[in-house]
Amino acid sequence: MSTPVPTQTPNVVIESPRARKVARTALDVVGAALGTVIAVDAASNGFDVTWLTVPAMAGWTYLRLVFGIAIDNANTPS
Repeated sequence: MSTPVPTQTPNVVIESPRARKVARTALDVVGAALGTVIAVDAASNGFDVTWLTVPAMAGWTYLRLVFGIAIDNANTPS
């Protein structure tokens, strides 16, 4: 019976640092864009996209938190 070789990143869902960085950056870019749209929407009387930004921000927040808990925290050294 062979013994499994431990990896440098134990207990992570995504072992590739590059893939984690790409996913985190994509989520953060979406969050920055949503924040910008929400700020412009709040400051402008010309249009109202709250019907779109509120559910989008709720979905983004959920995804970013799940990513943080499942991927980032699992890869943080003790």
